[in-house]
Amino acid sequence: MKLATAPDAWGVWYANDPRQTTWTRYLDEVRDAGFTSTETGPWGYLPTDPARLTDELGSRGLDICGSALVHLLAPRDAMETLRPRLHDTCNLLKAVGAEWVVVMDDSGIPPEGQSRALSPTDWKSLIANVKEAAAYVSGEHGLSFVFHPHVGSGIETEAEIVRLLEETPVETVGLCFDFGHHAYTGADAIAFMKRYADRIPYYHFKNVDPVILERIRRDNIDFITGFQSGVMCELDKGLINFAEVRDFLASRGFDGYAVYEQDMYPCPPDKPFPIAKRNREALRRLGL
Repeated sequence: MKLATAPDAWGVWYANDPRQTTWTRYLDEVRDAGFTSTETGPWGYLPTDPARLTDELGSRGLDICGSALVHLLAPRDAMETLRPRLHDTCNLLKAVGAEWVVVMDDSGIPPEGQSRALSPTDWKSLIANVKEAAAYVSGEHGLSFVFHPHVGSGIETEAEIVRLLEETPVETVGLCFDFGHHAYTGADAIAFMKRYADRIPYYHFKNVDPVILERIRRDNIDFITGFQSGVMCELDKGLINFAEVRDFLASRGFDGYAVYEQDMYPCPPDKPFPIAKRNREALRRLGL
């Protein structure tokens, strides 16, 4: 198993936000926390010039495992704006020797009286766009495509994830499985992992605080406020037993990426690094 992290674990959601850790500090702290690989984060957060990015990574002993793109996927014309983003992302990844393109549906709090769940028309459009995006990534660029379900988006619940898998080709659409987001919905993340492991080549290791999660459910708190309340917690302090995850993945000989994340945007720049070091130590105790 290959370990990595992502700017999300440092509270980075946007390319430019004065509340976020700067990219140079981020790369320094990734190295100092004991990780050797990272996702790129939002486009433009890390340098997008391949030569500069290669130099910055190499000087710190780091590499890139992949990139995640957040895009509104239900509109029929979504590929008109997604394709140029994929083009740029894939070219950068190929230039730095990375493989994985992670795509997730854009999410937001629905207007009062409206449901988060997609209409049949929007669902059909989203599936068509996911299939086209995956075919483009694999066919035009020779990279690997995984879809990331996300709380608050068009693909959130376990039933929606299963339906996505059933309606997309196994050859081109894998799943980026995020334990935290899955458990946040109330589903059994480990049971799902075991059932659908053949479709999961890429993992986001994230955990959920059960006490905070219960309060979110009880008080009907929206997911953005919930994330900002600290519901996504350190790897050894939540609902998910990562020792069981480790044992299962080891039994399958899994040699792909496990990417450590912890949603906590926005946060003071001094907050993420100590947390990342503790999470890296928790992974070491698991033998990872």
